[in-house]
Amino acid sequence: MDTLDKMKQEVVEIFKKYDAQGTKTWSYDVASHDLQYQVGNLSKCVLQLQNYRYREGLDESQIKAKLSDELADIMAEVLFIAHELDIDLHSAWDNMLASDQKKISERS
Repeated sequence: MDTLDKMKQEVVEIFKKYDAQGTKTWSYDVASHDLQYQVGNLSKCVLQLQNYRYREGLDESQIKAKLSDELADIMAEVLFIAHELDIDLHSAWDNMLASDQKKISERS
């Protein structure tokens, strides 16, 4: 099992325990809504880092720590959604790279 698949399994195991805490059963549609929330939190951290938003007394290292947490949350949501919809992220990644490379070569 490669690292990406291992991470996906870890996320699935954790997210499946959420309903034991009294939240709605986690599914790809719930995760996709939560993903938007996580991206908003990431945006807030970036704005704080660039001094466009009040830093709430946080220094740069504290903001970067929060930002890294948000990136990990986003990654977890993506991994979970891919698992639930049986999407091969390895193939998706390769396709994205090939598509971007084609766009770059066509525009050069």
